[in-house]
Amino acid sequence: MSTNRRMTLVLVVAVMVAGLAGYLARQWDTGTPDSAAPPGGATTSSPATSAAVPSPSPTSDKPSAWCAVAPNVVTAPPPKVELVFSTATWRSCTTEVTRSGAGTRGHRYEFHAYLPVFWSANPAVDALNAELKSRIDDEAERFLAAVDEAPSDVARNAALTLGELPRINQVGRLAVIQFTGEQYVGGSHGGVIDDWVNIDTDTWTILDRDRILLPAARRTAGATRLARLIAPKIRGTDASCTTDAKTLLAGGQTPGGTVTPSSYQQTMKVGLQFGGQLVVDFPPYYLFSYSCGIGTATLDLRDLSGLINPETAALATATVAPEVPPSPFGR
Repeated sequence: MSTNRRMTLVLVVAVMVAGLAGYLARQWDTGTPDSAAPPGGATTSSPATSAAVPSPSPTSDKPSAWCAVAPNVVTAPPPKVELVFSTATWRSCTTEVTRSGAGTRGHRYEFHAYLPVFWSANPAVDALNAELKSRIDDEAERFLAAVDEAPSDVARNAALTLGELPRINQVGRLAVIQFTGEQYVGGSHGGVIDDWVNIDTDTWTILDRDRILLPAARRTAGATRLARLIAPKIRGTDASCTTDAKTLLAGGQTPGGTVTPSSYQQTMKVGLQFGGQLVVDFPPYYLFSYSCGIGTATLDLRDLSGLINPETAALATATVAPEVPPSPFGR
């Protein structure tokens, strides 16, 4: 074979090898090759990136990596994640966080919660995810401390428990999480978990109560007006569970310490929901007996003019792209 033919053959083979290598690299970058793809729209991390798979325990993880790139596809590294809610610009998934064992006094305990995780093209979402993870970590730490402090006469055959679930919704340009659940660390009955997290998806920051309400709502006149709006709407487990503005302004049924007209605002939890509404929750015992449960009132944002932050109201009532319901994991 002439030298020219040998050189031509070598070049052809080199081009073919380079093309094949490029194809395999592209397949590897986009996930497991089609022939090895798991069923149900799930994907697994490649060996080259397995070290970066996040865990619910380390503080340096990047939870946004848990939600897949496609709107209705979820990655399934350990721990398993499940898509919960999805829109045109962001989506969320959850992963279980469990703890179990025995405390220093021998009390058995079980901690079972779900950590919400958000995905967005905005890198600021990672800081938001870290905040949500810190919330779960702090909750677990407080629960374990309560287990260790539980009286020794708590029945040893009954586990001390905490169970919590998040409900995630899109409200305009907000992502709103309501956490509900129960905790038992001794005593005649357990405690109720009720918390709201309102997230601005433009900046991926949490809107705390002071960003939802205007400073005027914390002054005497504004706090009094707000109490008079809230009180008639508050209901517990049945129609007999009611209260009045006087009880709110007095700091609840059994006020402690220095009470100001806005003291009740430090106890209430607030969340925004569809239709331009603000939900206000108070814990059991604060306004009425434990059997009445959580006291809840729903107010129209239009009735809160001068008390509600207009920027927050605009986010909650914004017209956005249609919601995309998530596909059930494993389908």
